[in-house]
Amino acid sequence: MRSSLDYSSSRAFTTKSGSDISNMRENTSSNNSHTTKTAPLGVGPMFPRFSAQDIDDDFLARVIDAARLAPAEWNLQTWRWIVVRNDGAKKYLEAATSIKVPLCSAPVILICLADTLAWKAAPQYLQEMIANRKITEEEGREALRQVREYYSSSPEIAKRTALANAFVAVHQILLGASESNLVSYWVTEFDEAKIKNHFHIPDHFLVASLLPMGYSEETSAPAVSKLPLRALIYKEKFGETIGPTH
Repeated sequence: MRSSLDYSSSRAFTTKSGSDISNMRENTSSNNSHTTKTAPLGVGPMFPRFSAQDIDDDFLARVIDAARLAPAEWNLQTWRWIVVRNDGAKKYLEAATSIKVPLCSAPVILICLADTLAWKAAPQYLQEMIANRKITEEEGREALRQVREYYSSSPEIAKRTALANAFVAVHQILLGASESNLVSYWVTEFDEAKIKNHFHIPDHFLVASLLPMGYSEETSAPAVSKLPLRALIYKEKFGETIGPTH
């Protein structure tokens, strides 16, 4: 059986002149409404369809628990998950995406949220570090000052950090799904405002991604080409390529 990572890695983000990349950048904004009506991007075959086999709650909880243990800056754990099983809700999510993706065929869709105000819980974690003698009280006070100064300086910093930490948890979900012989992949091209309104998501949360999950009805992943390693690595500064790497 192909692993979920085989499928998730087959998703190309540059389907049409890099338009998917621009969509990802737009999705970092909490008011991403995508009001312009456009036809979904034609990349549907890149996504596997799911079989009718369900995932029981205990099994799903074990997969999500892998994300609970994900590392995070200051242990802020910015991620939250909404588990969607209802057919009507899954259809709503599929309609809210701007690409052709068979979300409805998945028995479960996880909505990954990123809390842009999670940094305000820093005092709690710093107190735990002081209590465990990992830092001194003086170091804790200085760290708290720096955290508050850094995150309150710009809402964009808090958004960027929340999303970065959330996607570490998303990666853990993909690994957990793969180890459990499940298929999962992430979707970031969607109307965030519609999703937040429909699922009653507070304003300070970003919708980081949608993760359909289940058992694949396909036996192999679609073939996709990848850049060579040397095209992805620079030496010391941007543009300075390294030697031949296979």
